Amino acid sequence: MARKVYYSKPLKYFWQHLYRTQKKFTPDFTDDQIFTLLRRNILAAPMGAFETPESRSLVISGLELWRDDYKGELLHIFFLDKQLRDFLEKTPLSDLDGIKKFLYENGQSKDVIHLYSKEQFESVVYRFALHLPYEADGYAFSLSLENDGSVELYFSLGENGGRMSDKFYADVNKKGDEVSLTLSKMFRLAINTIAYMNCFPDCVADGVPKNLFERSEDKSARNFTFQLSEKIRDIDNSQLSKIPHFRKGHFRLLQSDYFVNKKGQIIFVAEAMVKGKAKTVSMSPETDDFSSNAASTNN
Repeated sequence: MARKVYYSKPLKYFWQHLYRTQKKFTPDFTDDQIFTLLRRNILAAPMGAFETPESRSLVISGLELWRDDYKGELLHIFFLDKQLRDFLEKTPLSDLDGIKKFLYENGQSKDVIHLYSKEQFESVVYRFALHLPYEADGYAFSLSLENDGSVELYFSLGENGGRMSDKFYADVNKKGDEVSLTLSKMFRLAINTIAYMNCFPDCVADGVPKNLFERSEDKSARNFTFQLSEKIRDIDNSQLSKIPHFRKGHFRLLQSDYFVNKKGQIIFVAEAMVKGKAKTVSMSPETDDFSSNAASTNN
């Protein structure tokens, strides 16, 4: 029998600290009533000594993600292997415009209220949570594609939250301070998780993991389990963190009319180097077409 595994719980701060505390005082309130009360109290409270409008906005964004969660509208993704998280965090965003185009075409349109401007816009939104084995805090992400063409990320991890836009990603990614490293890493993880899901559908399964230890993990209908694709696993099963060549790979959206049967698909383009010897320089998106053309020429 496979060993049971516990997985991290996203939005744990909101479930255990805010919700559970308020539920003790108002046990007869519905979850919707508790959400409204918490949101009103947070906005009406005096600004704390180390609090800013931006930090308060992050709490409200997390609270709104929690609302999606208790309504069963938040997609929950379980990574069977932490190496997949490490891989997606380090994979460069070499085709961010292509991935953004994919998000526009496949996202969900929602009315998004901008807290302090008090303006409401219709945006394309992706919201999901990540569970990792043997970790305490899970991730929760909200990606929104704005009217100006930018993509904005809100993320929640434990008691911390952050916001990041692709307008600043290139500059932030060049910096070496802890905050910048965290922001750029979260941005890559969120974007690449969506790309991975569409690039490797054979590695995505419905439901929670079979080895799930029944504790407090989410078991809603919107659950998916991700496994690491063999296409990005080293033949020696080495740790991905020790394979620097994989960090040079990237996800790409095929947009050219040249790809008659594959246009609109996301592929992973990898550079591989094993034990110092070139195994594969690159995986060209034209490989299949080149082979077909070569065969036709020979015939």
